[in-house]
Amino acid sequence: MIQRKSIVATVVTVIIFTFSSCGNSQKQAAENDHADHQAMDHSSDQSVMLTKEQTQQVLASYLTIKEALVQTDGEKASAAAKGLLDNLGDGKSELLDKIRFDSEHINETKDASHQRDHFNTLSDNIYELIKSSSANENTIYRQYCPMAFDNKGAYWLSAEKEIRNPYFGDRMLTCGSVKEEI
Repeated sequence: MIQRKSIVATVVTVIIFTFSSCGNSQKQAAENDHADHQAMDHSSDQSVMLTKEQTQQVLASYLTIKEALVQTDGEKASAAAKGLLDNLGDGKSELLDKIRFDSEHINETKDASHQRDHFNTLSDNIYELIKSSSANENTIYRQYCPMAFDNKGAYWLSAEKEIRNPYFGDRMLTCGSVKEEI
């Protein structure tokens, strides 16, 4: 009977030890995965960096797209998107791939409505690029229209403080406000 209790106690101890070891292993693996993910994120941020000159050229092309959409000029927006693509060069990163994706779609169509859909996400990604690089020499204004996209709202960047809404063009040219100065 004592031997049986001793075996049961040993088995229970082994089971508890095994579960706690597995839990620690899983926790350690999760912590390692998190550390690896952070390292990957950091390394991918490093690859995002374009030269200051390239970033300024990308911003200039973006601002030309914005002005074309203010004027509802799909052809001019398409040409400016081609310029933006050329300025991106061969850089590889998740952010540059997102910028490239939207620029390609803006370039491939002359339909300002479809271009505006891609301009919305392009604006968010250019904002991220500019914030991470601090390459702009002059103040850039992050502006917001609460009525864009069926009142979901949308941001864009501008070289001027004056609101010139690229989402509505001349229909609602001054709808929006400055949310941030970069």
